[in-house]
Amino acid sequence: MRRSLIKTMVVGIIIWVVSASYGHYVTKASVGVDIFNDFQTGTFGSIIEKLFPGSLGIKAKAVLVVDAETGEEIYSKNEDYQMPIASLTKLATALVFMESGTPLTNTITMSEEDFPSVGGSKLYEGERITVGQCLHLCLICSDNAAANALSRSAGIEKGEFVGRMNQLAIRLELSNTRFTEPTGLDSHNMSTPEDYIKLMQTAFAEPTIQKISSKKTYQFSSLNRGIRHSLYNTNRLLYTKWNVIGGKTGYISKSGYCLALDAYDQTGRRINAVILGAPSNQYRYRDANRLLAYSGRN
Repeated sequence: MRRSLIKTMVVGIIIWVVSASYGHYVTKASVGVDIFNDFQTGTFGSIIEKLFPGSLGIKAKAVLVVDAETGEEIYSKNEDYQMPIASLTKLATALVFMESGTPLTNTITMSEEDFPSVGGSKLYEGERITVGQCLHLCLICSDNAAANALSRSAGIEKGEFVGRMNQLAIRLELSNTRFTEPTGLDSHNMSTPEDYIKLMQTAFAEPTIQKISSKKTYQFSSLNRGIRHSLYNTNRLLYTKWNVIGGKTGYISKSGYCLALDAYDQTGRRINAVILGAPSNQYRYRDANRLLAYSGRN
C-alpha cells in the first residue's frame, strides 16, 4: 500500500514537471528531438526505471549490454533469442579474412560474381582496388560486393571461407551462431546477443578491425579507373556525443535493424552492446542512446 502511494506521488511529480516544461518540449519537438528519449534518459528516467524495472521502452527484440572489462551484465532482453543478424555477419567475415594473413596491400579486381542480386554497391565490375580498401568498404558502409570480394581475396573457395566462419563460431563457443555466406544478406546467418557479444569482443580486439570500424569517413580512388569513392560510416552514434570505439550496423527485412557497439558511457565505463531486431533505424539508435544513458546510471 505504501509503495503504491509512493509510486503515485512520484508519477504526480513527474506529470507536474512535464506540464511546467511543456513549452520547452514543444519547441524541441518542432525541430525533431525525441522528447520521450530526452525525458526518459534523464534524472526522472532513472527514477522510473528503479520504480518500474524494465521500463526503458527498448523496442529491439533482443538486447545485451555488458561491462567490457568485467563482463558484468548491465541490461538484457531476450539475450538468448536466436535471430538473423544481417550485416553484423561482416565482423565474422573480417575476422576470418584477417586470420588468412592476406596482405592489405594486395589488389583485387571486382568480378561479376561479387555483386549480389539485391542491394547496391559503391563499386563497379572491373574496378581494381586494394584489399585494405575492400575491408574499409565492408566495415564502414557495409558494402556487400566488397564483403564477397574480401572473402575471395583470401585465396580460398567461398564454401571453405564460410566454413572457417563457422569454425570461428565453434572456437568461440558460440553454440547458437551459424553462417551461410559472408555478407549477411541471407537470413540464415543467425546468432543471439549472448553469442554475438563474444564475437564482437574478439573482432574489436583486432586493432585493424577496431580502427576501421570507428572511422567516420574514408576516401580512396580505384587503381585502374581513378573513380573517387567517399565512404561515410553507417553507425550514426559516431556523430553524437558518445565516445564510440567500434561498431557495426545491419539490416535485412527478416532481421530488423541491428547494431553492435563498443563505446564508453558518460562515466567512462567501457561497454559492449548488441541490439537485434529494432523495428526501425530511428528506434535502433533511440535504443542505443537509452542503453548508454542507463549504463551511466547503474
